[in-house]
Amino acid sequence: MTEDRLQRRLSALLSADVVEYSRLMTDDQIATIRSLKTCRERVAAAVQKFGGRVSDFVGDNMLAEFPNAQDAVDCSIKIHCTLADINRNLAGHRQIQFRIGIHLGDVMFDGRQIFGESVNIAARLEAIAQPGGICISDLVYKQVRNKSSLQFVDLGDQNFKNIAESVRVYEIVVEDSESPGRNAETQTTKWVPLPMPAKPSLTILPFVNLGADPGQDHFSDGLTLDIVAGMVQIPELILISWVSLGNYDRPPLSVRELGRRLGVSHVLDGGVRRDRDRVRVTARLMESAGGRQIWADRFDRRLDDIFKIQDEITREIITAMDVKLVLGEAARLVRQSFKNPGAIESYYRGWGALFRSSHADIYLARQMSAETIRLEPESPLGYALAAWSYWWAVTQNASENVAHALSRAKELAHRSIRLNDTTGMPDLVMAQIHLLNREHEQALAASEQALKVRPNCHASFAVKANILNYTGRAAEAVEPARYAIRLCPVYPAFYAAILATAYYGCGMYAEAIDVTKTSLNADPNNVEALLMAAAANAALQNVEQTQAAVRAIRRAKPDFSPETYADTQPFKDPRDSEQIISLLKKAGL
Repeated sequence: MTEDRLQRRLSALLSADVVEYSRLMTDDQIATIRSLKTCRERVAAAVQKFGGRVSDFVGDNMLAEFPNAQDAVDCSIKIHCTLADINRNLAGHRQIQFRIGIHLGDVMFDGRQIFGESVNIAARLEAIAQPGGICISDLVYKQVRNKSSLQFVDLGDQNFKNIAESVRVYEIVVEDSESPGRNAETQTTKWVPLPMPAKPSLTILPFVNLGADPGQDHFSDGLTLDIVAGMVQIPELILISWVSLGNYDRPPLSVRELGRRLGVSHVLDGGVRRDRDRVRVTARLMESAGGRQIWADRFDRRLDDIFKIQDEITREIITAMDVKLVLGEAARLVRQSFKNPGAIESYYRGWGALFRSSHADIYLARQMSAETIRLEPESPLGYALAAWSYWWAVTQNASENVAHALSRAKELAHRSIRLNDTTGMPDLVMAQIHLLNREHEQALAASEQALKVRPNCHASFAVKANILNYTGRAAEAVEPARYAIRLCPVYPAFYAAILATAYYGCGMYAEAIDVTKTSLNADPNNVEALLMAAAANAALQNVEQTQAAVRAIRRAKPDFSPETYADTQPFKDPRDSEQIISLLKKAGL
């Protein structure tokens, strides 16, 4: 790297460091990495919002670059407010704080990273800042002192190691009320504690990547999903989901708070460290009431033994929780291992990518499923992953050719089933494809088969409820729709829309309206929920609320047409869709 290849420019540099990072990692490495992952994502979003660029964010250190000093200072305040928001649900000794230093100066840029004395000065400023504090150089102070209502404390001239001249330093005094958007940041949903089920109950947190390579995140996510896949097959264990497709990343919570919010007696978490063909998995089971750890273990295995780890963890948990297995269940827990370690790698990376639901991740999942099938053509698992990736691409508007995607999903699901799939995922795919094709009895049969294999899967209950709605059996749809939400308290908005549709079909219009409010709080532009709100309010002759819902539909989908909508709804009895269309037209659509 020669100097003539570097770009020189004037930048405001923000250097941040996690306070007591070593202690946090020593106390609880898994919880610390989980919290830091959330912090990184939200801090990076704040940097981008204020026009900055993260140059480096490894371990406990971050370096960001901004075009001007004011944006860097505003962002630093936002970062502290964001951390305060994350920390509210964590015990005091588990909270994460940053020290931040900001300097304005000349830097060199090689196309990826920035270098120069100015970077070192920003790091030295960060080192003398108080926990949760911000120190700025005199150059930054002169740029921002008359442009904001912030208060500053003059710390005088400071001599820094390997910096030739002394630097005048100021500390920013930050009050919560002075932060832009602080009130909105701290407004959170009021959670109503859920009752404990009569059966043993468990939630599984995403296993964290304990290695230095962030590219292995998908692998740890895939392992989590594989453990979940084993747990959903145990009828005597109630598995409460902390995440669902589309809302994977959530702020960290204490074990007690998780138990209170989700209504679970136990919490499982862990971490994964990958080193070539070796993998180390750490897992622990905790009681939610007091946070007591009742089981923990570490598994060092070759990569091709990874499924055995899943089985061992499952057996340890059901023993620790005193879960009684029905006859034959133990045999179903023993998974057929992939023979090729590369297939395990691609399989886990595929599921980990798919769970994040961006278009790029869905495409990556499809690539990984193809690689899994190439390496293990006789295993049903790769085909199940591929079928779901094609189906999910359709639901997320990530497919350029919907007909082709549905055809491939159907073909791959059938292939997985013929190879004696044990996950139930291809049955879920087929249930939804049958429904789209208005093959209602086949759809219902496929959903029932999925529930036999996955009796604790919230998606299986939601799919069945949705099919029952379209089949004209709304009264039967209410209970599975409600149970899907119970199994997944952090549920996607369309779960509430399914329940609202079931209530509407039963003539329970007031209940349908209440549920649509919940759905619209999560997704104000959910057209299905808005349509149900309009129809239910119209049925009750609530003119003002009906008109408000109609206006919201027009904002969310300006080209909405009742007739076009009816053509896309696979009702078994056309009179069901005709009734909804009639009410919508009376409402003004």
